[in-house]
Amino acid sequence: MAVGTFVSVEEYLHTSYRPDCDYVDGEVQERNVGERDHGRLQREMLFYLAGRYPRLRERLFPELRVQVKATRFRIPDVCVLAEDAPEEQIATTPPILCIEILSPEDRMSRSLERVKDYLEMGVPSCWIIDPAGHRAWVATPGHLDEATDGVLRSGGLEMPLVAVLR
Repeated sequence: MAVGTFVSVEEYLHTSYRPDCDYVDGEVQERNVGERDHGRLQREMLFYLAGRYPRLRERLFPELRVQVKATRFRIPDVCVLAEDAPEEQIATTPPILCIEILSPEDRMSRSLERVKDYLEMGVPSCWIIDPAGHRAWVATPGHLDEATDGVLRSGGLEMPLVAVLR
């Protein structure tokens, strides 16, 4: 199936996309993933967060579908579920953190659309990381702050960029 095609929620949920795609109000939207730098950063973040915060290990997920609205499904590069989150194949309870990694082709405006969906769902904060520019931002409802000291912080979690970027 071609990306950008309009399909029903049911068809989206019963179709395998490689890589997985977002679903926004009937449209299947491609995500920029699959490059080595993107995968390396995703891996390093998972290792860092699981090692530094062992209690997160069972709640830390790469590329988990998150239903942000009835007709919208987003797939954060990494998300952290709440301790009391139900066991679901697709998260419908807001994660406590969603992380987006910018690929060279990504526009910040498109990433902010994704972040807006997470925040409107009830996710308290999102991290956006630009590995090429060695920059990162923390988004919370009504705020977008650059991590000028090189450390991402939210909800008691901290991750220095130097620990995950090469």
